[in-house]
Amino acid sequence: MQLLESSAEALDRGLARIDQIYQDMVQKGRIRPDDKAKRLALISKASSYDAIANADIVIEAAFEEMGVKKEVFARLDQVCKADAVLATNTSTLDVDEIAGATKRPKSVIGLHFFSPANVMKLLEIVRGKHTARDVVATSQALAKTFGKVASCAASATASSPTDRAAR
Repeated sequence: MQLLESSAEALDRGLARIDQIYQDMVQKGRIRPDDKAKRLALISKASSYDAIANADIVIEAAFEEMGVKKEVFARLDQVCKADAVLATNTSTLDVDEIAGATKRPKSVIGLHFFSPANVMKLLEIVRGKHTARDVVATSQALAKTFGKVASCAASATASSPTDRAAR
């Protein structure tokens, strides 16, 4: 797994936070120290979009601001391989509008991990108007891999995930 951030400081803060989460899990007896080490070894740092060009799935977790999300997805569209799944972790923004920043809206989906993601078992999968069925299926398989219960909803401009799921 690659953790992409725009600065070395942000990368270091992100990895330190992940390390602390795993350390808390060790202290609570949820994982063993060697499991923590194995998990951390799977994470590599990236400071350039080029480092994720061959990723099969990219999950964006930028600020909940439409302009920022669109900028990120426009860049992902340029860099990522053609069959990559491009997922947003938005909880309130319209997935279709985010997908509109790409030339491949069929590859864009919402994967909203409830916080704290390492504890919460629910993963909301939000399909856009143009999201391909194989992208939805891949997202559902990913949810199972993460040990999550997937809740599927259609994209809408709603103020909350609950509103979207109700439509």
